Amino acid sequence: MNNHVITVKSELPDVFGDKAEFVLTIDEDGKTKAIAFFDIDETLAHLEFIHEKAIAELFSGNDSRELIETYRAGFRLGNSFREFDRMYGIYCEGKNEWEDPEVYRKDRLILHQSEIDTPKNEAHERAAEYARRYSAAAAMVAQQEYIKSPERFGEAKTRPIFELAASYKQLGIPMVGLTANGREFVLALGKYIGLFDLFIDIATDEDMAGGGKEIAIKNVMSRLEAKGIPISSDRLIIVGDSLRGDIGSGVRLNDPKVHVVGVLVVADRDELALAKKQIAEDPELKNIANRVKLRIVLTDEISNEASQFPMRP
Repeated sequence: MNNHVITVKSELPDVFGDKAEFVLTIDEDGKTKAIAFFDIDETLAHLEFIHEKAIAELFSGNDSRELIETYRAGFRLGNSFREFDRMYGIYCEGKNEWEDPEVYRKDRLILHQSEIDTPKNEAHERAAEYARRYSAAAAMVAQQEYIKSPERFGEAKTRPIFELAASYKQLGIPMVGLTANGREFVLALGKYIGLFDLFIDIATDEDMAGGGKEIAIKNVMSRLEAKGIPISSDRLIIVGDSLRGDIGSGVRLNDPKVHVVGVLVVADRDELALAKKQIAEDPELKNIANRVKLRIVLTDEISNEASQFPMRP
């Protein structure tokens, strides 16, 4: 079978309510070349100017700079149910030791992850309500900021990551956003920062009930297949700033047929050295690194990553 293309419409509207069309390349095996998942926060864009105002609405009476620093520290926990379970513990129960997300992970998350991730548990329902309120608050802040200063959204973009995504788009590879945020916020963000022109869909909090980003990956791939896209579910690219939270989600699919390329984005050579040190010293991170085709790439050099194709197991 020769390569051919199909056209599909994005699930994400622009500011006018229109949805972009994507031309996808179908390979000789009848599947797309790959499917790429991009983390959004701290990878594609730096959205502190939104998060700082939104988180202050949920935990009023606290210093806004301290709040955003504490909140951001938990971005790599895997989903916002865990993030808000941690924030609730810190600001409502006085568990100040959880300000270190590694302490939270070891003392709370490892022992109670199922209760936090899975509906019909008290911890999950409380965290999910905080996540819902946060998504609504962040969507409103994003709208207000766009009306007042639309240029801030352009300034927030990590340009080399957008360039990488544009290169994948030219190759006809379907792309999906991957974020531990609610869909209400994500749809607003998609309009204002231009995600509608890159991604067919975005996997959000609503796709993660019962687990982390690995659950969301499965759910969104099922949605794309239902749209008639012959997804190459054995060829995954995951681009993110967290080895455990982003790239590790591909390993946690626990499918030996899945071949994962993990592109770990680091800001500078200090972060590069730290990432390598953490992999060498942490058995979980070492296992993830050994089970994927891992590339650790400086942000300014990442746009060259598209030259790695074609990929095959």
